[in-house]
Amino acid sequence: MFVSREGRYTTTLNAIRERAEHLAGGLRALGVKAGDKVSTQFPLCEEAIVAQFATLMLGAVLVPVVPVFGSRELTRLFEDAKPVAHLTCRRWRKLDYATSLAEIPSRLRPGIVVTSGGAGDGVIAWEDVEAAPKLESWAPADDDETSLIVFTSGSTGVPKGARHTRRTMLAEAFDVGYRLPVRDEELLYLYTSGAGHIAGYVYPLRVLARGMRCIVLDGWDAPLSARIVDQDKPTVMAGLPFHLISMLDIADEEGLDLSSLLMATIGGAPVAAGLVIRAQRAGVPIVKSYGLTELPTAVLGDVNAPIEIRSTYIGRPSGGNEVRIADDDGNILPPGCRGEIQLRGPEMFAGYTNVPDSQIFTQDGWFPTGDIGELSADGLLSIVDRKKNIIIRGGENLSATEIEEIVGTHPSVAEAAVVGIPDDRYGERACAFVVLNKGRTLTLGELLEHFIAAGVSKQKVPEYLEFIDELPRTATGKLRKHDLLPPAA
Repeated sequence: MFVSREGRYTTTLNAIRERAEHLAGGLRALGVKAGDKVSTQFPLCEEAIVAQFATLMLGAVLVPVVPVFGSRELTRLFEDAKPVAHLTCRRWRKLDYATSLAEIPSRLRPGIVVTSGGAGDGVIAWEDVEAAPKLESWAPADDDETSLIVFTSGSTGVPKGARHTRRTMLAEAFDVGYRLPVRDEELLYLYTSGAGHIAGYVYPLRVLARGMRCIVLDGWDAPLSARIVDQDKPTVMAGLPFHLISMLDIADEEGLDLSSLLMATIGGAPVAAGLVIRAQRAGVPIVKSYGLTELPTAVLGDVNAPIEIRSTYIGRPSGGNEVRIADDDGNILPPGCRGEIQLRGPEMFAGYTNVPDSQIFTQDGWFPTGDIGELSADGLLSIVDRKKNIIIRGGENLSATEIEEIVGTHPSVAEAAVVGIPDDRYGERACAFVVLNKGRTLTLGELLEHFIAAGVSKQKVPEYLEFIDELPRTATGKLRKHDLLPPAA
């Protein structure tokens, strides 16, 4: 079932497969072949899933784009991935995708642009492409060939394309165990994960592979989500802490019942113990998860574990994945010691685009996450801190470096540093500490206008603005960001 603010409708996996076969046939007729990169920018709608399956049938490489990305982010992505085709829609909510594409230099735009909602200058109508005969024979990529590239914010400010193969994605689709007393085909999944992220790719694949029914929201809407649970009685959901917090708030305000949920898998940002307890009181058992674009479900909790365990720890490695803790010199630490979390396993990505493997993995093949954690004697993982210069707001990885660069280009700004301020709802919010040029002023509203003019999505605009005379630095001139954080952080 697909649900939006405009309404709802029901379809089947067979109907989606039929559409995907026609779309794949149309793309093949346009010249898209195995190994070619195809970017997509949609809300979480049927067309997004049809496009995903069509690229799989062609053996092409899917490059999903976050729906709120503007022309600046698209330009960087096109420069790196170099897709031959881009599939999108003209508008969604307040986002104008046609305008964003027009702002990108023509030399960087893919040669084939397909848009649902009609053709235009240099744009082919989705409807015309899907009207083509079905793809005669599927040609999926080999198990270890790249089939997916998902861009994730890097600590340097430059997004990195994480390459996944058919083997790593099938491992993710099949290996995650829910430990529930019902069969997969009896579950009704509430699907809130945004398109353009690794979860936005994984969950349709998991539904297809395991025969689960699902309710798909085109974008996050807390009142709509809470009412869906109350009325349609889904049994499983996955999302971010702020998703569940918002739903619990709405349920309290409107007297809604969320207890049909046998489990809510929550991750993507720190999950407070208080949220686990509050959800349990509402009849919704929380299971924490830990993963990254590079290895989506590394650690998963157990819904049957006591609430004291579920509120304190994330859980144990899932699906054959492995976790170890290392110090700054790469020495492996025993249980009870804090250090960097390193991962490996069957769903681990194959590497980044345009980055040598020697700069990504350890010599023995583990992936250093940049997160600080600790393993208990029983093998339970807890997250303590993060080494990366990344702010996680509502599950979105925001590069503090990138935000600093944009703030620093405002004519009122002499210097800027951006840090994540802890927030109960979103995990973190971006705060910009600014040294003003002499005689200049700056407001959050002016900063918002500056970001929009730069073609950057609004989610990256700092939500707090602090003015200081100078940024704190070490004796050698290095920025001391920790000194900018409040004591509680």
